[in-house]
Amino acid sequence: MLAPRKKLWSTPERAVTAALDFVAPFKEEDVVYDVGCGDGRVLIKFAMLEGTPAGTKFVGVEIDEDRASEARENVERSGLSDRIAIICENALMVDYGDATVVFLYLIPRGLRLIKPVLLGSEGGGGGGRKIKIVTYMSEFEGETFVSKVNVEPAHQKGAGWPVHLYELEAHGAV
Repeated sequence: MLAPRKKLWSTPERAVTAALDFVAPFKEEDVVYDVGCGDGRVLIKFAMLEGTPAGTKFVGVEIDEDRASEARENVERSGLSDRIAIICENALMVDYGDATVVFLYLIPRGLRLIKPVLLGSEGGGGGGRKIKIVTYMSEFEGETFVSKVNVEPAHQKGAGWPVHLYELEAHGAV
């Protein structure tokens, strides 16, 4: 299935399932981003969801070229190259103007840095387009989540890590 290369942090399956429960079903016009996509497992699981329209687009952003290559290989192996694009770039330099759903597994500092890039200068205020944002483990400072569940990763018995859903206004170009 997924080709393992390096021993790096990856999103546990239970967190991916919880995130999917928050954002599915996808629509034809959805553009779904995974920032720091690693080996591509989140996007592959999302794209393989039964009933997802063929027009739904999935984009992985990965700064590390080795991990981006690994994600591309996994996407190719899964037969989803026509639906999932992997870009190797600094996530803070990406234009998310078409994003309708974003998955983030970042530390609090990373969330503070990416928030204005995703939402624009107005933050979570009114007047923009709605965007669903799912964070794993950390919360967006200054924002109120719509839903939250705790998941217990298979490799950490007894641990309960949060998955949050935010529905925020984005003020970037569309």
